[in-house]
Amino acid sequence: MADIRAQSLVTSERAALADDFISFGPDAPTILDWDAQGLLEHLILRERKPHLLLGSNVPVSAISDWSDQERAKLRDEDWADQVERFRAGPSRFSPVRGLDTLMNTGEYFVHHEDLRRARPGWEPRDLGEPAERELWSVLKRMARLLVRAKVDVTLVSPQGGLRVPAKGSEGSVRVHGRASELLLWAFGRDRVARVDVEGDPAAITVLNRGERGA
Repeated sequence: MADIRAQSLVTSERAALADDFISFGPDAPTILDWDAQGLLEHLILRERKPHLLLGSNVPVSAISDWSDQERAKLRDEDWADQVERFRAGPSRFSPVRGLDTLMNTGEYFVHHEDLRRARPGWEPRDLGEPAERELWSVLKRMARLLVRAKVDVTLVSPQGGLRVPAKGSEGSVRVHGRASELLLWAFGRDRVARVDVEGDPAAITVLNRGERGA
């Protein structure tokens, strides 16, 4: 498996996720509704098919039809070939090309854990301090989009603290954990994110009624 300490995080996570796709196979579960096949299709179509990223002027039904067609094409390929397509990265004409770090660092990490943490006996990886700092940067950039609740939320990690204020706040809570775990929590992976939530019980109830995730 790729050494996450020797490469940029987006590069190492892509390689490590591709390795695990090969090891686990297309029928492997994830913590989402997808199996590994569905997750891989999502990742490939997201960055290799620009027409699936068009704006709201394109009818949803048309996008759905295109997506179904492209997914069917992928399923006709050998699993190893599909994985290598993902490992190779965005195509030359993909809108994601040139934005890999910005768009994919958090995406790859979270989806890699979606796959890893569906397996019995999983444990968090020791990503190392540079990777944790990079994920903290992702979290700082995205927190206000991801955490949507009527309470003020303060995220606390070894990398620092981050306050996510709420309009019409009904209290405040603090969520403690490593940057990687806080990012998973902010993406709504409550079932597997190892964090500690502190606050008045009423505020925590309000938090749980809110939404998290992209």
